[in-house]
Amino acid sequence: MKRYSSFSLYLSNYIALALIYLILTRSLAGSILTAITACISLFSFRVFDKENLSDFNQLIVRSFIALLFANIVNYVIARLIYLSFFGGVGRVRLAPLSVHTIVSTFAVSLLSYYLFKFLKKRVRPGNCAVIGRKDELDELLREIEQKSDEYRFVQFIESEEDLKKIRDDVTGVVVADYSMYESLRSRLSTMNNLEIVFLPHIAESVLKRIPLALVDRFRAYYETSFNRVVESAPKRILDAVFATVALIVTSPVMLIIAVMILLEDGRPVIYRQKRVGRDSKEFEFIKFRSLKQEGFDPSDPNRNIEQRMLKIGRFIRKYRLDELPQLWLVLKGTMSLVGPRPEMVEYHLQCANKIPYYLYRLKLKPGLTGWAQINYRHTTTLEEYRTKLEYDLYYVKNRTIFMDLMIILQTIEAVIWRRGAR
Repeated sequence: MKRYSSFSLYLSNYIALALIYLILTRSLAGSILTAITACISLFSFRVFDKENLSDFNQLIVRSFIALLFANIVNYVIARLIYLSFFGGVGRVRLAPLSVHTIVSTFAVSLLSYYLFKFLKKRVRPGNCAVIGRKDELDELLREIEQKSDEYRFVQFIESEEDLKKIRDDVTGVVVADYSMYESLRSRLSTMNNLEIVFLPHIAESVLKRIPLALVDRFRAYYETSFNRVVESAPKRILDAVFATVALIVTSPVMLIIAVMILLEDGRPVIYRQKRVGRDSKEFEFIKFRSLKQEGFDPSDPNRNIEQRMLKIGRFIRKYRLDELPQLWLVLKGTMSLVGPRPEMVEYHLQCANKIPYYLYRLKLKPGLTGWAQINYRHTTTLEEYRTKLEYDLYYVKNRTIFMDLMIILQTIEAVIWRRGAR
């Protein structure tokens, strides 16, 4: 089975971006560094996501914004380098970076679009037999097939008789029922030509979430995984460093926002509320107040939000500037940069009582941003909370420091495209 890999897309675009800058400036070091920043930005703005690679107009827009952002960063870095080491900024020019942004937008879009079409044609999905009952698995397996070019589930095995009749074109066996697999294991061990893979591995890698139905089927495996979850020291270091720098950089912005709220609607400037954090412990959650105080209903805090919105509140909520004070909570260690979103006590109690495995999301500190926030919409119904929980569980189980960095980068894109949870 041939699988799609985005590595060739990154490599080809990196070479193209570096060559364009080298032609414009004759600077080898500059071309190497500029292309690195540009590729990181292209990744952050999801230019190489499959759904965007299939839409040329979307590619153009995302590539331009990503490269514009990258070259602004490159310009700032270049100024700092020349100021620090060469005593001035005279050699830093905007013209090459501006031309690089425009030319590279079309180069990246064309190269990515046609290379993706070529690579997609070369993908050969593998035919898999599934150990399990079709009526119990059909919905989940169809979703995996729709979102992946790698797997086709062509046969279901429930007994040794089914295993004897396995199709010749089957290249792998997917274990979707562990007790059934145990009864067939000895027979499967003699079939060396078949790759055996467990459904949780496939579902997580394709869907980037953990369906609750899957946790039901492999409860022992997931209980063991979630019970091993601990906060890591590198994560705390990242939180402390980033929060310190961000507080310093954004302090002028926060001062302006505070003054505007004060002038428009008086005190308090900061909105405080009880939220639920790690291990179900309550803490005082803070953010800039974006709503008028009149008309507030404690039994339904989301009622009449549009009518109560401050003028400055509409702007800061749109770009999530109302959440800047939470950097202080990150610095204190109450919250993390990345993690499940802290819920209001009322919603937490509802979800904990009605959604299975909900408390697993509280194994980590709540986050300023998170996997569910950048991949799923704002939640209002219980069913939406269930889906959002599936993304949270994926993060809790699979989190790494590199995943945290990726989420932080992609949060920029989520804010600009106004996606994700609020």
